[in-house]
Amino acid sequence: MQRLSFREVAESIGLMPRTILEDDRIHRCGTALHPKKTNGTYRTDGVRGWVKNWETGETAIWHEQQPERRRSAPPKPLPSLALRREEEEAKAKRAADLAKQRIAAAAFETHPYLERKGFPKAVGLVQDGVLLVPVRVGAEVVSLQEIYADGAKKNLPGGRMSGGSFSIGSGRLEVLCEGYATGLSIKAALAGLNLPARVTCCFSASNVATVAETRRYAFIVADNDKAVAQFDGLGTGEFYARRAALPWVMPPDLGTDANDFHLSAGLPALQNMLLGLLKRRSVA
Repeated sequence: MQRLSFREVAESIGLMPRTILEDDRIHRCGTALHPKKTNGTYRTDGVRGWVKNWETGETAIWHEQQPERRRSAPPKPLPSLALRREEEEAKAKRAADLAKQRIAAAAFETHPYLERKGFPKAVGLVQDGVLLVPVRVGAEVVSLQEIYADGAKKNLPGGRMSGGSFSIGSGRLEVLCEGYATGLSIKAALAGLNLPARVTCCFSASNVATVAETRRYAFIVADNDKAVAQFDGLGTGEFYARRAALPWVMPPDLGTDANDFHLSAGLPALQNMLLGLLKRRSVA
């Protein structure tokens, strides 16, 4: 049986790297769903490697086993599991420290990204023209997401994202979603209905399911993503919303999120969608 190449393994979980750098360093790349963004991560030295799709939560490892392509020098021994965990914890701590420093240095300002998303008067944490969204686990800042004026998003390298979130507002009602602008639209819709709520942005579909493990009375507003084969033909947002086993809804049009629905159909349409979601629990 012929072994898959590193590129084939990466593409099997939806990554679309343009040029694969075999320097044993972490690199970001696009995905099949969002080729112009950097929601994929890979690392390889040409002999072994790993890949992760942050949109779907999938990971894969790869080992080159074709002798004619092996390097003359033997590969470095794999570090022990304990050592890898120690290194990951050190990177996560550095990222958390950096996130706290940047958040402290930021100012509350309007931002072109928020204006384009329908919130010209909204203010967020901005540093050197970059919108910063803190990532918290409980009350502790563990990382941050950078959002640029053109909509590009980047997470701090090494920063903890699993289980991390950013909440907008407060209230007994909680709604989980992926992106920051999506959360702002949901919050605006609920505020217009006089429903105090906490809207929790989880940054990715897979992390919505992770956060949902400790939010058993929340609701989910998923993104309506393109179907992918590895999820039995479901979109990533729907797949993880179903896995979370909480009441959920998603906008009707493929390739859109709640913010897109807000901008295209209007706030009342989003409010009607949310009311339909909330009624499911009252009826159950």
